[in-house]
Amino acid sequence: MQFNKRIFSILLEKAKGDRSWRQFASDCDISYIQMRKLALQQQQNSPRRKLMTKIAQNAAGGITLEDLEFCSVGLGTEEEQPLSGAEGRSSDLLREKFQGLSMGQKRMVLDFIDFLVSR
Repeated sequence: MQFNKRIFSILLEKAKGDRSWRQFASDCDISYIQMRKLALQQQQNSPRRKLMTKIAQNAAGGITLEDLEFCSVGLGTEEEQPLSGAEGRSSDLLREKFQGLSMGQKRMVLDFIDFLVSR
């Protein structure tokens, strides 16, 4: 299992709320550079629990420490999985949009679905 930088970045964006990245980093008492590395998916390793705790304590949007930790241990597999669960016309539209994504985008969508389902 590895650190899922993409999902972590999405959670950070939501946790930031309407604040600037500088303000969010300041509120969390971490460096702006560290925050931007995480937000831009430039950090290869999972952040430590202490840093994730600081982020969770200052997060907007209902993001919790559990959400952040979930990303730090990795999600799913690299294999493509079929999209399921949607019904009716919206299912067809969703399936059509999904098929138009690149393989990497499909993996990210599936990882995020797994994350949401497990909440």
